[in-house]
Amino acid sequence: MSAVVPSALLLGGLRAAMAPSALRFFRALGRPEAAQAECLGRVLRAVAGSQQAARIPGFERISRPGEFQDAVPVSTPDSVVADVERIAAGEPRVLTAAPVVRFEPSGGSSGASKRVPVTRALLDEFHRALAPMLFELLHRRPALREGPSYWSISPIGRKRGRTPGGVPVGSLEDSAYFPRFLQPLLTRVFAVPGDVARMPEVESCRYVTLWFLVACEDLALISVWNPSFLTLLMDALEVHGERLAEDLERGTCRPPSSAPEAEVRAVLSRMRFTPRPERARVLHQALKDGLSGRALWPRLALLSMWTDAQAAHAVGPARRRFEGVEVQGKGLLATEGVVTLPMFDAPAPVLAVRSHFYEFADPERPEARPRLAHELEQGREYVVLLSTSGGLLRYRLGDLVRVEGFLGATPCLRFLGRADAVSDLVGEKLAATRVTAVLDAALPPLFGGTRPRFVMLAPEWETPPAYRLFLETEAPDDQLARAAEAIEQALREGFHYRYARELGQLGPVRAVRVSHGARHYEARCIALGQRAGDIKPTDLHRQPGWTAHFASGGTS
Repeated sequence: MSAVVPSALLLGGLRAAMAPSALRFFRALGRPEAAQAECLGRVLRAVAGSQQAARIPGFERISRPGEFQDAVPVSTPDSVVADVERIAAGEPRVLTAAPVVRFEPSGGSSGASKRVPVTRALLDEFHRALAPMLFELLHRRPALREGPSYWSISPIGRKRGRTPGGVPVGSLEDSAYFPRFLQPLLTRVFAVPGDVARMPEVESCRYVTLWFLVACEDLALISVWNPSFLTLLMDALEVHGERLAEDLERGTCRPPSSAPEAEVRAVLSRMRFTPRPERARVLHQALKDGLSGRALWPRLALLSMWTDAQAAHAVGPARRRFEGVEVQGKGLLATEGVVTLPMFDAPAPVLAVRSHFYEFADPERPEARPRLAHELEQGREYVVLLSTSGGLLRYRLGDLVRVEGFLGATPCLRFLGRADAVSDLVGEKLAATRVTAVLDAALPPLFGGTRPRFVMLAPEWETPPAYRLFLETEAPDDQLARAAEAIEQALREGFHYRYARELGQLGPVRAVRVSHGARHYEARCIALGQRAGDIKPTDLHRQPGWTAHFASGGTS
């Protein structure tokens, strides 16, 4: 018997509760123009009566997409900072007439952290995508209805606080994005309790997470964001496996932690740990046999994770831990809103056509009017603009997508990476998409046909400033030097990079060997304000300081 005892009846009830929303979504796939018109109307109603609406000439007369595009300028994270600060100070009706229920912190590969205002109406727009997604999982994969699920839970990283105006900052876990009426039901089918997120550190959070996961012999689904999150979880199981087996045997939980003991005990007291000697034996055997996910969880039917863009490089190691388990790629979901959701029969994740109002800018013609969902063309690439009932209007997410096909008449979009991820120390204008192409072409021939376990390019402010190529590999030093030379030569094919090098404004790429790259990368991203489960792998990180961080063993 597992630590959480879901039944087919309980999960069947969950599927039935989401069926009406799923039906409306599937119908909308055949009429995206009409569905998007409804979304725009909902967004306009949410903004009406706010300070933002008062700043837009003729706002009350806007009803059509063209009118909306003509009247409202494109916004960015920087352009909404002043409004966000007013909301944080307690000022009402800034972006929307409805109150902000909380801020969600969000951080990217630049290291910048921002606060995204969340309203009830915005959460409802998330529900319009997540309910159909979860319905299809349970409907199309009946095995998922036979056991508990694990949905990524990250430690909060810092105590949840409030802004000076009293607005809460942060939520505890991913399930907070599901409808409130479903959350008690979801709690009963989750293998790991949400209180795990209260653990004070990443390592202690992983240990307690593993206690509940190993205790759950009929685990059916694992859903994480970054594939390396799952790989690091399994690495922790290797490190702490024997200790964890003892805890399972005794019904105790002794997470490794440098936090105050009283703080750890306070969190653990909220959870129940009962002796699981049979699972302790299974773990002992799995540790002897090489720690296969299939050996620990024979009923595991699906892994859900990012598989596109740079996350694709982390999928292989995760797959090897779970041989024979189906992998489904996730859609594109940002803190600001949801763009796409995965469907089993779709060529790529499909636009969440009932959630927000979307526009798609042509990156090669930024001056052109962005296209609407029903106007997209097969094979073309676009940058996503988002308008939500949370008050973000024509908000440039910076995500680049490509149209891979259509489900009904609604476009299916493959996430390609960040369109605006450009490192520019001295005018070299080094784009993340260019760096990925260079690494993919240059590294496999030097490292036996594959990229090293961890690869990242990042700048350092030296004299002169230069880029460092961080590699986790057992290859000899001269091979790392050749890799740096190959990357340098490829980057010099770009005019701006070559010009900066010729002027002596920029030094050459040098290789730096690292160990436990993914773990140390995660540690610094958390220090920069990101949650562990939300951290995306990146080939180009624009924040300097990585050389010292890796040299310090990931503690800087």
